[in-house]
Amino acid sequence: MIRLGNGILLEMDGRRFRFDPRRTVAGDLNMISHAHSDHIPSSFRTLGVLCSDVTRDLVKVRRGKETERVDDPRVRCLDAGHIPGSNMFLVSGDRPVLYTGDFCTRKKAHVGPAEPVKCGSLIIEATYGRPRYVFPDHEEVLGAARDWLEDLVAHGTSAVLFAYPLGKSQELSIAFRDLPLRLHPSIAENNRVLGRHGYGLGTEELDERGEEGPVVYITSGMGKDRERVERMRRAGAKTAAFSGWALDRSFSYSSSLDEGFPLSDHCGYDELMRFVEKCSPDIVYTTHGFDKAFAASVRKELGVDARPLVAKQGTMDQFC
Repeated sequence: MIRLGNGILLEMDGRRFRFDPRRTVAGDLNMISHAHSDHIPSSFRTLGVLCSDVTRDLVKVRRGKETERVDDPRVRCLDAGHIPGSNMFLVSGDRPVLYTGDFCTRKKAHVGPAEPVKCGSLIIEATYGRPRYVFPDHEEVLGAARDWLEDLVAHGTSAVLFAYPLGKSQELSIAFRDLPLRLHPSIAENNRVLGRHGYGLGTEELDERGEEGPVVYITSGMGKDRERVERMRRAGAKTAAFSGWALDRSFSYSSSLDEGFPLSDHCGYDELMRFVEKCSPDIVYTTHGFDKAFAASVRKELGVDARPLVAKQGTMDQFC
């Protein structure tokens, strides 16, 4: 049995497996796929969880909780390719169940790609589950962004880059590390945590008063940092966001950006379809994003039973 309710609950062979619960439940196997805030429990009835060591350290920083590692011989943790430390979970049995969490099948500088696995039931995210969301070549997008940034810096102009603080900010930290890169404190903190796990990431924060010359500043632009971003804009800085939603023509205009680069930590529609096909499941459960539309596409194009699992659509993050 697979159903919604405090995350996604799988009941199989007398055991309860709980994927990305909002609160951990004693007696269940609580699994955290990655350390984005919408996948970390907001309350802990038990500190025993199954997740990667990277995710465990990030949960400590983001929730202030020292979790304890638990294991189950029926569960394999697989690279999800979404952000550092992200996992998919494969639960073995007569009909193995694969839960993707948020995932990506493209290889990036800081994380490897998710690989399909044969399974009976597939629980898959559908953030970009409509045919119009097919991403251009990853390296070409980064190359175009680099050309834009190098031109700005050469002309003495600063740039503000909007990106999710955990995941995409680390990719940009690597891609543009030879530029005068500065980070929002939350991004620098994430980079320090990841540095303890072998990721070579910069940690230099922006010092508005002490900077000389142009800088490339990475931030989410949210909260108190909005005032800083506005000061930089008034001083002539240009702005750009890195998001899969930049494929929508209205993205840059509606967000008051100078540029929008279609870079995502999720799969595009074509990548989602290939993943489903290679997993060869008997049934597909879709969750998040365009869950209903993607389930319909799976049924129509692949002839596989598919149904949405999300009862209520939440807000999609601007920088997914």
